[in-house]
Amino acid sequence: MTKPKKAAAKTSARAKAGPPTERRAGKAAAARKKTAGRRLQAPPPLRPVPLYEFALGGLVGQVRLSDPGLGIELLSACDGKSLPAYSREVLSLRHYFARGENGLLAPREEANCAGSTDGYAVTFDYQQPRNWPVEASVRYELLTQGGLDATFAFHFARPLKAFEAGIETLMPRSQPMVYIHSAGAWLRAIAGPQAQRFYPRNAWAAELMADGRWDALRLAGISLVVETHGYDYPMAVVRDERTGWALSYMALTEECTAIWINGPHRTLGLSLIGADVRAQEEVLCRLRVVLCQADSLDDTLVHYRSFVQQARTRR
Repeated sequence: MTKPKKAAAKTSARAKAGPPTERRAGKAAAARKKTAGRRLQAPPPLRPVPLYEFALGGLVGQVRLSDPGLGIELLSACDGKSLPAYSREVLSLRHYFARGENGLLAPREEANCAGSTDGYAVTFDYQQPRNWPVEASVRYELLTQGGLDATFAFHFARPLKAFEAGIETLMPRSQPMVYIHSAGAWLRAIAGPQAQRFYPRNAWAAELMADGRWDALRLAGISLVVETHGYDYPMAVVRDERTGWALSYMALTEECTAIWINGPHRTLGLSLIGADVRAQEEVLCRLRVVLCQADSLDDTLVHYRSFVQQARTRR
């Protein structure tokens, strides 16, 4: 007699709860009510992201003041000019190095940074990051003839041995070949899928590649290849063979210890300063990117010599 009573009780409960569909809806509502108190808080409102676009000297690009690591982004060319693919994060401050120390991405990820613009130029001010006594600023100034000038200023709170700042440009996968003038001729700079190839200024600069500052790449399985002859000019050229348009990246010899090509990360880099620095010292470095028509790679040297003359005159 006990089992029939239990069955009757279950039947009565189901009848009160209603049809199966209503019962499932009721359970879902109860579950939502139970978990409502455990829900995450509503996300904060989106912060404004100032985005500045430009079209000057045949180049079209943009700057995001909220993300200094991106620096200037070159998107396309106009007025009949053919940009050799496009470049992102052009001449961005990425690394700090000193004797026996590496600060890969230290300014990019650890330094608070504020951006501002005055129409034809953008400035990013980097505060001192953790473990590095360096404050820095970079001013990107657009050139009417096509390209930009970048002026890096570094201020040091304490001495550092053989300090270098790493400046990088991120290349897309479809980027044409990069050329570097070495041993009296233009060479294709090829790093390979698991290598970073260096073109140092001289033998002393080459020794910096082996003092431990790049060990983080070695541990990640990336081999470091140092070219014996190094660079003749502190510049790298990306040229579209079909149209002859070229992007030329250039520095001053006394301010650039090495040029590198990183295969796995697809970056073109320049090491700046490469010297002992004193406390309270400030060091300026100048770089330029030029979009130009080049029937041959030697045609880009005209722009390099013009840059050198102008940069040294401003001192």
